[in-house]
Amino acid sequence: MPDLTPGVPSALSPLVRRIVASNPGPMTGPGTNTYLVGIDEVAVIDPGPDDVKHIDAIVGGAMRERVRWVLLTHTHPDHSPGTERLVKATGAEVLAHAKVPKKDQPVVTPDRLIDEGSVVEGTEFRLEVLYTPGHAPNHLCFYLDEERVLFTGDTVLDGTTSVISPSRGGDMVKYLASLERLRKLRLSKILPGHGDVIEDPRSRIDEYLAHRAERETQIIAMLEEGPAKISGIVGRLYVDTDDVLLEQAASMVQAHLVKLRSEGRVNGRDQKSAWKLA
Repeated sequence: MPDLTPGVPSALSPLVRRIVASNPGPMTGPGTNTYLVGIDEVAVIDPGPDDVKHIDAIVGGAMRERVRWVLLTHTHPDHSPGTERLVKATGAEVLAHAKVPKKDQPVVTPDRLIDEGSVVEGTEFRLEVLYTPGHAPNHLCFYLDEERVLFTGDTVLDGTTSVISPSRGGDMVKYLASLERLRKLRLSKILPGHGDVIEDPRSRIDEYLAHRAERETQIIAMLEEGPAKISGIVGRLYVDTDDVLLEQAASMVQAHLVKLRSEGRVNGRDQKSAWKLA
């Protein structure tokens, strides 16, 4: 079974290795996954946190002179801060989307801006860029042609759901559209930003879509009983949720409400106000 031990390179296929960062937690699971794609020329997807041991493991696993590119799925602080240290060690070219949210931790300026349809080609592989906003406004996924594998960052995860936080540029409408788009791809596997390999991509994405639809139905049902603040909705919906995750739960409820407001179905402003059916 592939190893999720931090700092240990694990071969997932002939072209892909994974190194888990030592940043486990309620939001990161075992830790952030860094992927090394290619052998003679290597693309590093998401260097993770700025941790010396983790960056050393990436350099050691790929061989310093073979690291050609650093690809960022997005710039949240558990995925991108290690970029600068990795670039200093390897001289790699940094590729990322142009939209960087103001609250994201700064990383080195990208050498090349990439977007939907961009391609990264190594001697043994071809990675196609998919623009998948929702979790973050600058979120990208990377499709490995040779293996029909998709690197999903935080758009699809193993063992948990993705947090959509409006305060950080998260958008539920765009997120659901991204999931619907990914659902149509012929994928063999998903390699997520956190957790293990997802062997049945279509089923996992269907679960995500069904869960979001269920949450929306529950929220509407509560508002049919009368106006409610987000904190009240969270208290009823997330009764078994650990206290450390309640802030994220509130973000998710707000994201659903903002979506419903855009559809003209509810009225409300923010986490402090009462929301009601339109």
